[in-house]
Amino acid sequence: MAVPQQIQQWIKNTYPSPRLDPEWLHACLTYLQTDRLLPLTPLPPFLLALNNEILQSDLVDSMAPRTGLPGNINELNDVRLTGKVLVQIVAITEIASSAFSLMGVMQAREERERGVVSIDANAGGEEGEDEGPLQRYPRGMLRFELCDGSTTVAAIEYRSIPQLELGVTPLGYKV
Repeated sequence: MAVPQQIQQWIKNTYPSPRLDPEWLHACLTYLQTDRLLPLTPLPPFLLALNNEILQSDLVDSMAPRTGLPGNINELNDVRLTGKVLVQIVAITEIASSAFSLMGVMQAREERERGVVSIDANAGGEEGEDEGPLQRYPRGMLRFELCDGSTTVAAIEYRSIPQLELGVTPLGYKV
């Protein structure tokens, strides 16, 4: 099946870089039409479903190689990229807080998780005390590894991005 012109134009406008892998796109469109039984018209619900599939995919699988970030980006200095490039977070690290404080939060979260498991395993039905929300990691500045599907680059926040948080933001999150 050929990709309809309206869908091609939407993809070009919404995700200009990197380009979708044609084989992945064909398989995705087939899946949406046959397995999800979505008709091409009306177009907006179909595009919403396609957009969700793109954002939930691993860019390694869904994007054509070497069509996003410059291949030599890790060798460039003092260069500003222009235009939109879809990337996913493959690593996230807090770099403005001490390793000691990060380790303390990590251990507290692990202990809390183990406590929940042991309460669930208790057949007596005892309820654990409500400990409130998980302790949050300290927030200063985040370092990322970002990937467009074939090229990975290190990045640091210029300004805090409140939507991105260590321990909350999942790997694979698209920006």
